[in-house]
Amino acid sequence: MRTLLLICVFPCLLINTPSFGEDAPKSFTIVALPDTQCYCDTRLKQSARTWNNGDLRRYFFTQTEWARDNQKRLNISFLVHEGDIVQTDFPEEWAIARDAMSRLDGVVPYCLCLGNHDFGYKKTDKSEFSYTTAFDRSTHFNEYFPRAKYSQRAEFGGTYKEDRHNNSWYHFESMGLKFMIISLECKPQDQVLEWANNVVKEHPDHRVIVLTHSYLNADKTRTSIGFNVNGNLGEDIWHKFVKRHKNVFMVLCGHVLGEALLTSTGVHGNQVHQILSDYQGLNNGGESWLRYMVFVPAENKIKVFTYNPDLEKHNETPSSRFDLKYSMSSGQ
Repeated sequence: MRTLLLICVFPCLLINTPSFGEDAPKSFTIVALPDTQCYCDTRLKQSARTWNNGDLRRYFFTQTEWARDNQKRLNISFLVHEGDIVQTDFPEEWAIARDAMSRLDGVVPYCLCLGNHDFGYKKTDKSEFSYTTAFDRSTHFNEYFPRAKYSQRAEFGGTYKEDRHNNSWYHFESMGLKFMIISLECKPQDQVLEWANNVVKEHPDHRVIVLTHSYLNADKTRTSIGFNVNGNLGEDIWHKFVKRHKNVFMVLCGHVLGEALLTSTGVHGNQVHQILSDYQGLNNGGESWLRYMVFVPAENKIKVFTYNPDLEKHNETPSSRFDLKYSMSSGQ
């Protein structure tokens, strides 16, 4: 989506990131990075003009370095990026993203999904700085995050196409629980959703998180319009893929400014938590705000935190700090 200025003040409590001490071995964490496009914005420098604070890439590095440095303390099992990695599919911007994400290499397993800003850039003549995204599916993503690199990792599961990394799946195991993350590019096509359906069917013993960019609106409705490329947005992804599988329990997305939580029931009676987080409209394009989710199997609970590692602050408002019920006992 186009970068907008959203003036919003989060009442935050200055506290240290929670340390679970003796409980750490009884929990594990998944980190989610919302839209980082403003941190990589070097082609048109929209962010620099909006906040008048120069290059913002430091916030991207702050996020990934925080995850790396806190891997042991929070038992971080995986990190996901919710898309809009860059602003305009520009090689210089992809180089920033690659360098930031590489801080995690060998420490925290991770995967990314493509947002609308990550492909199909086209300059328009409406103004000096106007452009459109997702005009087509061309992208430099695979040059900077090549399948060949990630296919060598233990957590790598596979991709929709053998020479592309746009749609992929990853897996990990923590505390005896097997998880799968299905990463779908923005507005995935029908054939991609069919591939995803088959991957999930082939792994009934895995608990599935769906990662995609445009899925949920701030008003808790699923997205249904947008972009020139053909494909599916939130409402169709729900009906054609997510709701069909009893082991899918979560969808993570960005794209729409703000936060939202929608819990829906799949066709097998399973609860699916669909979670939106996107802070790019806040000061300095998000200023390093991120999400992390602490899974506590003994309590059948997922504790969701919204944290700013640059300011060392948590947001304690109800939409930013909440708990989810999720059964992690044996079986689904």
